[in-house]
Amino acid sequence: MSEEQLRQPKEISREDKELFDLLSPAHTVDIKVEKLFEELPKRFIILLLEKMKEHYLVNVRLLKYFAQKNMTGVYVSINWPVTALFDALKSEKVDPSKFFFVDTITKMTGEPTMSGKNLLYVDSPKNLIDLSVAIEMNAEQIKEPEKFVIIDSLSTLIVYNKANVAEKFVHSMSAKMRAWKAKGIFLMMDDVEPEVINTISQFCDRTIKL
Repeated sequence: MSEEQLRQPKEISREDKELFDLLSPAHTVDIKVEKLFEELPKRFIILLLEKMKEHYLVNVRLLKYFAQKNMTGVYVSINWPVTALFDALKSEKVDPSKFFFVDTITKMTGEPTMSGKNLLYVDSPKNLIDLSVAIEMNAEQIKEPEKFVIIDSLSTLIVYNKANVAEKFVHSMSAKMRAWKAKGIFLMMDDVEPEVINTISQFCDRTIKL
């Protein structure tokens, strides 16, 4: 092979591309999410412990999973603005209009907000009363019998609130999730204080390390 041929970019074969896709972090998370729901009952409240490096992948993959199941629900963003989340969903060909969102970050950072019937903003993660009301308002709009509520993430909530205050919020919210007959998912980084994890676990059916 000539030097000029060596310099030419090599086209990746379809077989190689499929292999790379299978080995990608996103595919690994897809498998974990699929397995997670295979092992859970129809309705549940879980504390899902995730690794920092997989955090954004897990969130998007959870919503992608529910979209594939034609299920709607409420996604509470305490960790990143919904504009960034919407962009990530669209890159995965997931339509954000299928879900309801509560954003607690955008107004606090002074970023521009968006308008939409499926989107509510709360001034700050510290305002747990308004946050609870916003979640409830969105949840009550869902008439389908199968629904979910995802709260992302408790690790950030604890940064803005004392641990015992955040724990009371989780306790209250888990009771509401059961009343709504929703699949409830509390997301939290796996490096949070064990004492906090143990307390919050009491309000959930299962604690799962993804």
